[in-house]
Amino acid sequence: MGSTRRIVSVLLVMLLGVAAPSHAADEPARLSGYLSDGTPFDLADQRGKVVMVNFWATWCPACRADWPVWQEVYERYQGSDFEMVAVSIDRDQKDLTRFLERYPYTVPVVWRFDSREKDGFSAIRKTPTTYFIGRDGQIAGVRLGRISPVQLTESIEALLQR
Repeated sequence: MGSTRRIVSVLLVMLLGVAAPSHAADEPARLSGYLSDGTPFDLADQRGKVVMVNFWATWCPACRADWPVWQEVYERYQGSDFEMVAVSIDRDQKDLTRFLERYPYTVPVVWRFDSREKDGFSAIRKTPTTYFIGRDGQIAGVRLGRISPVQLTESIEALLQR
C-alpha cells in the first residue's frame, strides 16, 4: 500500500472511530435485494462510487433520530460519485412499510429479511451500523452507533478524495 493510501486509511479509521472490518484483501462488499419500490439493488452496480450502507431498524430510536441527517446528506451528494442505501433489519416488512408511508424519505431502502446474512456484511449487533464502501467496492470503514453530521461529511469527503 502506498504511503498516501496508508495515510488516508489511518485518517478514515480516526474519523470513523473504529477500524475497518477484516475480510479478504480483494473481496468486494456484497449486498443485493430489492428497494422498497420493488427495484432490484446490487451493490456491485455502484462500483466506482463511494457508498454509505446503513443498517437500521424502525424500532431503533437513534436510527429514527438520524434519518433527517441521512436524508440531508443523500440530497447534498445526489448526482455525485456518492450513493447511499439504508438497509432495514426489521423482522416484519409491514413495520418498514408503515415507517416509509409515515416518513417519505427518498434515501433508497432495502429490507434485509434473511437472518442468515447471505450478503458480505456480518450480523448486525448494534443499530445504526454504517459501512463506508470505497470506489473499489471494498469496505473502507464501519461505524457502530450514531455518527454526527460533521463526522459523516468528513468520512464521505475523505473517500471521495481517494
